[in-house]
Amino acid sequence: MSRKELFEKVSMEQIIGVVREESVEAAESVAEAYARNGIRILEVTLTTPDAFDLISRFAQTYAALDVVLAAGTVRNGNDAAQAHRAGARIIVSPHTDVRVIEYAAKNDLLCIAGAGTATEIIRAWEAGCDIVKVFPALYLGGPDYIRTLRGPIRDVAMLAGGPVPLDTIESYLDAGCIAVNLGASLAVPDLVKSEQWEEIGRRALLATSIVQSRNADVESDAYVH
Repeated sequence: MSRKELFEKVSMEQIIGVVREESVEAAESVAEAYARNGIRILEVTLTTPDAFDLISRFAQTYAALDVVLAAGTVRNGNDAAQAHRAGARIIVSPHTDVRVIEYAAKNDLLCIAGAGTATEIIRAWEAGCDIVKVFPALYLGGPDYIRTLRGPIRDVAMLAGGPVPLDTIESYLDAGCIAVNLGASLAVPDLVKSEQWEEIGRRALLATSIVQSRNADVESDAYVH
């Protein structure tokens, strides 16, 4: 899948499910709960034990479901290279690192760089990233902050970085984000601790349903007008 096709997939799916767990076993269960309930982009953060191995295994395990693997918390070019070798097609950073952006571009990977202020967002975009992750969106002002940014910065593709409560997904998309990062709002720590994988799957299904319902309404309104 090319960089352009990866961008289109993010734009279409509108959800990136984040797997950030304290054990391999929990990460495996969370990833399965996501993938079996409609999440088609899995981001394994490099803070997760054996992250590169998990990326490699998930890429194979969920290939039949058209799941694309992203590596999260990529902080330098070496991280990006290892993630790529493991099978990640999307590189996600909490910050902006020109070396990471350049590596992604050179290897036809989609790059999502983190930024907070208008200055940081524009610098990340001008450095060549494909999508700017406004992070942490909730604490910067939530959907209203995105809407305000989108006034003067309309040409930059933005993603809402977590935490993103499920009841704000539609608001972020309406404000102008092309997608949202969902991690702890799906794999709630208490649910992971008590191994309530079915409930995590239910939350994943709810999130995808919210997006599908919103998009159906948008299409309906466009048809009417």
